[in-house]
Parts: sequence; C-alpha cells; structure tokens
Amino acid sequence: MASDAGTTPEPSTPASTDGGPAEMAAPATPAAMALPVNPLAGDASSSRKFYTLTASLREAYDDNVNTSHYNPQSSFETELSPSILVDFPTPDSDFSARYTFDITYYSNANAINYNGSNNNNNTGTIEYTHEFIAQYTHAFSDRFNLNVAEDFRYFLEPSIFESVGTNYQNGSYVSNVLNGTLNSQWTPLFGTTSTYSNTIIRYDNANVALVQNSIENTGSQAFIFTIIPKISLSIGAIGDNITYDDVARGYTTYTGFAGPIWQVLPSLNVLVRGGGSYTETAQNQTLITPYAAVSIDWTLGARSALSFNYSHEVVPTDIANADAETADRISTNFRYDITPSLSSHLQGILTVATIPSVLYNYGGGFSNYTENDYALDTGLTYHYNSYLDLNCGITLSGVSANISTSDYTRNGAYFGIRGTY
Repeated sequence: MASDAGTTPEPSTPASTDGGPAEMAAPATPAAMALPVNPLAGDASSSRKFYTLTASLREAYDDNVNTSHYNPQSSFETELSPSILVDFPTPDSDFSARYTFDITYYSNANAINYNGSNNNNNTGTIEYTHEFIAQYTHAFSDRFNLNVAEDFRYFLEPSIFESVGTNYQNGSYVSNVLNGTLNSQWTPLFGTTSTYSNTIIRYDNANVALVQNSIENTGSQAFIFTIIPKISLSIGAIGDNITYDDVARGYTTYTGFAGPIWQVLPSLNVLVRGGGSYTETAQNQTLITPYAAVSIDWTLGARSALSFNYSHEVVPTDIANADAETADRISTNFRYDITPSLSSHLQGILTVATIPSVLYNYGGGFSNYTENDYALDTGLTYHYNSYLDLNCGITLSGVSANISTSDYTRNGAYFGIRGTY
C-alpha cells in the first residue's frame, strides 16, 4: 500500500482472535492481494524483551473431528500448546518469528481416521502439529518499505478457517505461504503497491496428494492516485496461477481492477474494487468473469474493532475433476472489550462457490456444481492479569453441496487457560 498524509492505506488482514481455535487467516487468493500474514503479537510484560514464552491448555469437544459425511467421529480433546516468539527491532527494521508445538490427546482414536474406517479402538491417541510464522519489515525511507512473511503450518485436523478455496477436509496436510509487499510513495499524490505470494499444499495421504498437492503463485501491481485528501483511486492488475503436481488441472487468471480507497473516518477505512478476470484452464478452456472486492476496517472506539471482507473471484477447488471454481466469500472479525478484564470475539466466514461446466476437466462433471461453506467461532476471554487468560467458546462449521457426499457439519466447544511470560 502507498501511504502518507495524502493517501489512505489499504486495509490489512483481520487480526487474530485470542481464545479462538486458530488464527483466521485471510484467504490467499487474488482478493487478498498477497498481503503479509498478521503481525505477530508482542509480549505481555511492561518492559520490552526479545522473547515471549506462551503456553495454553485447552479442553474441547468436537462432534466431527474427521470432517466426514459418511462416518463422523466425535471426541473429547486435551490440547497443550507451548509457543515461543522472538522479536528483534532496529530503527529501520523489525524481525519477529513464532513457533508453536501443539500436542493433542483424542479420547476417541477413531476421530482421526480420515478414511472413514472404524477399528473399534477407543483407547485414545496423541497427535502433534506444528506452526512457524516469521515476518521481516524494513523501511528504506519514509516513502519506501518492504514486508516479507513466511507462514508454515502442519495441520492434523482440517479447518475451514484456513480455506483458500480448497476445503482441506481430506486429512492432515502442510501449508506453506511465502509472500512479500513493497510499498512505494513516489510523490505526495502517487504511490504503488507490488505484491507476490507463493502457496504450497502437501497432503500426507498419498491418494489425496495425487489430486490435491499444488503450488499457487499470485502477483499484483496497484497504482494509487490521491484524488482528495481522504479518497484515493486504486488501479491495477493481478496474475494468479495454480498447478497440481500429478494431475493436469489448474488455471491461470489475469485480473484488472479499479476502485476507491476511502478514509471515511480516522477509525474507518473502506476499499472497493471492481473489474474483470480472464481465466485459462489446464484443459485449454477459457472463462471471463467479473471481479469484485470490498474491505472494511473499523475501530469502534477504544474497546472494539470490526473487519469485513467480501470478494467475488476465481479460486482453487477441492473437486478433483475440476480446474477451479468461482466463489463469493464473506469474512468478518469482531472484537469487543466488555470490561478491562473481559473481552469477546466473533469471527466467521461464508463461501458460496459454483463450478460452471467450462471449469470441469476431462470433458466430464456436472453442468453447474454449487457448494456453500461456513464457519463461525465466538467466545469470551477473561484477562486475569497481563500474564494469564482464561477463554471459552463454541465453533460451528459445515458444507452444503448439490453432491450430498460433500455435505458435513462440524460443531464443538472449548475452554482453556493461557499463560504468557
């Protein structure tokens, strides 16, 4: 983004939510414009130190851990998540990184069998996941700055909150996102934003990996012109390409857009983009679709904040005999501090996806496949002091499609304790 006194910054990705099941990542699709991952949280102590140690212990119940339509498995879970964050600021740069090691005990061992089998083993099992996030920022001057981010995650349980078009409901997988943003303010009235993002997905299950392992590259260039002090015009283009390792599916999309960036209030930023996309599939089919994106960031006083994002675009799909899907996606994140010690959060995502016949490969498939995905997480966090939090909440998610075998619902509840030093 290009930003100074005469240019309104473009909204950032939603902030993470304390107490929720996971950070709600902005979809790594063209609408996200390859934005960097969320800034890593600072430490809780009053005196700044270069490291922060965190540990959380959570008890949870999940009624469909394997995200299955055929054989949903419920389980009680005990989750321990130690984490370390390091931060090394300098006058012009900052490097921060966080590693989290998650240990989860499932009371029902069947809950993590993604092939739908039942081995009658209910003695429990322990599984492990990993997360590493790093971010480097550097200001070359007051007018030029660079942000580079790395986000590596190994998931055991599928999570619709991490969806980037593919639902990831086929077992454990690795997601690695590397992205960068260069913001340049060439004159007081003109600036540019250049972005690049690389997303790699790898599944553990060999059969799933055969049709779902992929590499996606997204680049964008935006030119921002200040019209009046509070309103700027953004014009640009996006290139998005995804290929799959072992099957001939995927696509390349070229998008052109234009729209205003409006600082309605000092606490309210609105970005609107409209345009069109031209898509070439791996099967040499072509498709022209409209493109739209809306982003709202609103700080509602000192105690609350709201972010809202909408996009209509071409995104990857987990339907194995299709190259892509068109999707309307709404995501929101709301935080409210009820008292200085008690805060609440509400985050949700809804995707309405369609696969027109031209996006099916090998000449087969449905004439018009539709799928609705949703997820919601809401809860409370009690801040006992600057080092100790208690949290609880519920999660609801599911898929409704015109292929019944793709349908599922997945709901749960959790409570836990989190310590930070």
